[in-house]
Amino acid sequence: MKLSIIAVSRPVSVTVISIVVAVLGTIAVLQMPVDLLPSVEYPRITIETRYPSSSPYEVERLVTDPLENALAGVRGLRSYSSRSYGDMSRITLEFDWGANMDYTRLEVREKLDVASWSLPDAAERPTIVDYDPSSRPFMEILLTMDGGWTDITDFSRRVIATRIEQVDGVAACEVDGEATPAVYVRLHDGAIEELGINPASIASAIQGANAVSSGGQVRDGDKEFFLSLQGEFESLEDIENTVVGTLGVTPLLLGSIADIYISEKPPTEWASYNGERAIILRVRKMAEANTVEVAGDVKEILEELNLAHENVSLQIIQNDAEFIEESIAGVVEALILGGILAFGVLFFFLRDWRSPLILGLSLPLSIALALFFLYLAGVTVNIMSLGGLALGTGLLVDNAVVVLEAISRRREKGEDRVSAATSGTAEVGPAIVASTLTTIIVFFPVVYMEGITSQLFRDQALAVGSALLASLLIAVTVIPALAARIKKSKEADDVTGGMKEKYAGSMDRLLNRRKRVLFVTFLITAAAFFGASRLPMQLLPDTPADQLEMTFSAPEGTSMEQLVGLSATVNELAGLAGAQWTSGRIGVRADEGVDALSVSSFENSREASNAILPIRNGWNSAFSFPLQVGPRGTLLGEILGGGSGFTIYVEGESIDTDLQAANILAEASQNDVVGVISADVNYLPGKPEIVVRPDGELMELLGLTADGVADYLESLSRGIVATTYYRQDEKVDVMLLAGSGEGIPIDSIFQRSVQVNGTLIQVDRLVDTYVRQTPGFIEHYQGNRAVGVSIQGSGTNMAGTAEMITTLSDSLLRGEPVKLRTGAEIEEMDRTASSLILAALLAIALVYVLLAVQFESFIEPLIIMITVPLGVIGVVIGLAAFGQSWNALSGIGLVILSGIVVNDGILLVERITQLRKAGMPVRQAVIEAGRDRFRPVLMTTVTTVLGLLPMAIGFGEGAALRQPLAIAVISGITVATLLTLVIVPVLYSALVREKNPS
Repeated sequence: MKLSIIAVSRPVSVTVISIVVAVLGTIAVLQMPVDLLPSVEYPRITIETRYPSSSPYEVERLVTDPLENALAGVRGLRSYSSRSYGDMSRITLEFDWGANMDYTRLEVREKLDVASWSLPDAAERPTIVDYDPSSRPFMEILLTMDGGWTDITDFSRRVIATRIEQVDGVAACEVDGEATPAVYVRLHDGAIEELGINPASIASAIQGANAVSSGGQVRDGDKEFFLSLQGEFESLEDIENTVVGTLGVTPLLLGSIADIYISEKPPTEWASYNGERAIILRVRKMAEANTVEVAGDVKEILEELNLAHENVSLQIIQNDAEFIEESIAGVVEALILGGILAFGVLFFFLRDWRSPLILGLSLPLSIALALFFLYLAGVTVNIMSLGGLALGTGLLVDNAVVVLEAISRRREKGEDRVSAATSGTAEVGPAIVASTLTTIIVFFPVVYMEGITSQLFRDQALAVGSALLASLLIAVTVIPALAARIKKSKEADDVTGGMKEKYAGSMDRLLNRRKRVLFVTFLITAAAFFGASRLPMQLLPDTPADQLEMTFSAPEGTSMEQLVGLSATVNELAGLAGAQWTSGRIGVRADEGVDALSVSSFENSREASNAILPIRNGWNSAFSFPLQVGPRGTLLGEILGGGSGFTIYVEGESIDTDLQAANILAEASQNDVVGVISADVNYLPGKPEIVVRPDGELMELLGLTADGVADYLESLSRGIVATTYYRQDEKVDVMLLAGSGEGIPIDSIFQRSVQVNGTLIQVDRLVDTYVRQTPGFIEHYQGNRAVGVSIQGSGTNMAGTAEMITTLSDSLLRGEPVKLRTGAEIEEMDRTASSLILAALLAIALVYVLLAVQFESFIEPLIIMITVPLGVIGVVIGLAAFGQSWNALSGIGLVILSGIVVNDGILLVERITQLRKAGMPVRQAVIEAGRDRFRPVLMTTVTTVLGLLPMAIGFGEGAALRQPLAIAVISGITVATLLTLVIVPVLYSALVREKNPS
């Protein structure tokens, strides 16, 4: 090869360029941003529309249905679902992966603008919310300090949150568990009735007294002044001195008929830590910000604040940056350890420190050059790009091994250093070019796959491709240049010498039994393909979590105080199960769809998994409503989805019918289907609603209005917000309450009286009341009402579990007017499986085309391609032995394997062809080629296997994402190599006739 000749003749140039490559690679990795995963544009949009003071039924009929009908025709829409809550509609649209989301948002906005004309006047404009799980709060901070809760909340907002939000890359700092102060104007019992004052008029008087307005401009000679009326309340005394009426000619002051004080509003949300009330700050980052860098900056700010305020303690209880750092460190550790193991193999086989040293230099140079290529391509440092380099660690030295082995063999035959370096490289040059290209070319179908797989593995494909191209350049330049400078050392024993002779003898016997060998191989391959169909299947592997998420929805009418007590019980159960800490949030129905949500952290994922059953059993023994307990999705799991969880939707004639069938299915699935941890019905009962209907005729006769009665009832039940009181720039609502205020008994409210023309009339004579029950939300899937059943499996067979549940439902729900529909998880898994099969077939076809061009033959590439099904045998054995499933990762491993396993076949067939061109008979050429290539084939296989071994074992966080791929490649290439050394020579001798190849 001309490039090798130039490199051998110009050692100084090679040395200088190698140093430049190392420097460029170092600079590149220091400049590349660090993140957990590649930047992915998720094809999901959520439409939120608020419709105040409405029930879920009204939201569904007046808001959700019209919007769904309009959005169903958006191009590229794959599925859509919705939930209609009281006061709000939330519609989620799922599009095809790879869709241009900018154009999609424009089309969605156009559809919404048209549909908005049919919405009620009180409904707000629909809002488009992009889905991005990486934008979730990446850090949670516990704030502890002395003082009242309103003061602590004010300090957390003014000082802590403001300071954190000043950090570059921080989008927002939210405060959970905040206490809101209010000025309470609590009217004395009976004051309204006795004085005949309307609560609405009192609120109006308070608002009018707390006035700030502009009086325009006035002149004094030639000067102009602004006139401003400043009547704001400056103290509680100002509120007490507000005139709200008259007693004869005497002004009636508010302080004479009401108690006025500042206190905390009844909390609608509550945060806790280890069972105690707490303030927790949740930090979100900007979309393009580096999580690790932002987290480091926030840590520095927290240290400064802890030092500046002695009575304040800020403790980080959740930090996704640590997960990212551990994940990256795990991949780097696997890469380094894999390189060391591969380097050790070279010493074992070559028994000479100089040759392995040359190969050892090729590895960091190849990685440095690959990093420079990745930097130019705009790739970040993430677990996928580094995983690609770790995947290629064993492959990086393959080309160098083959070249160095060919040079060493020629040196042993007596050639001088320079001649052996150039001619040895030229001998194997076509083979290593072909093997490198076959490995790279299999990534093209992966890049063009559908689904999240193609989005995630683009970086890995670029990393492997860059590394292999770099290793090829190093192998044909640096390796021969260095080998040409090494003096001949004393001959070392070939550790494979004995194995070579035994192998050659075995092949001589096997060539006499070709039909038997091929038949046995066919049976083994058929059994492997049958076994492949029996392996469990899921979209993506489970990501082990050391935290549990526990949620519950309490019975109808449960108060906030009772919810706090129930949440404390959850904390106690988690502590008994071994939790290190537990944080909780109460009153998150609008955001999370439940009343309370708690997160418990355990020492490791195994302890977290073992705690699920004790917590659930402890809860069930005390309460009749369920507590949902399951692994909390890690940052990786939330981004990727997948795992063993999926949803099945029950669609029928009514919500009651759907709910009944869903409960039957959930109970049977949890009790009768093997591998189901939990089956939870996605139904949330709403709180009871008291409907008040005024007697229109009677109120007309008495001169009352419905608004007046409503204001009176509001003042009795929850109070009227009369105005805003500013306390040191803090807005504080002024709440007007009648009598005992919030939480007054229902009977007491309607037995109270209003004054009409000097006469007291009880409220219950003016209105009729009744109680009605509403669901917490109404769910739609693909435009139809449905009740979802969330299934959480314990194993890896999501497809099998779904099939068993579907089969069970056929007999269980026979006769019920409902039908089942699998959710998006199963559809995505099926779509990904089909896409992977297509990618594998396309990769095999591309490899065959490349080999046909390389060998200018139809038969020889076909012989080499027999290594692919041989690799499948190993993949099936490896996945079954280590309890892995067919998923996107192991499927990618199979696709990659189809480009790797052919390398051994290429080396053998290339050498057989060379020997036949030299005039050697087919049988003898087959045996001699096997003897010549036995050591390089064995070395390249062992270095690849050991290079991937750390990934297969699983180091650091996110190891579950790398293990299936590594196991598939290791097991596939190991079995394929052993069988290739036998089957390729046998098949070659069977298909190629004895003739002069020229």
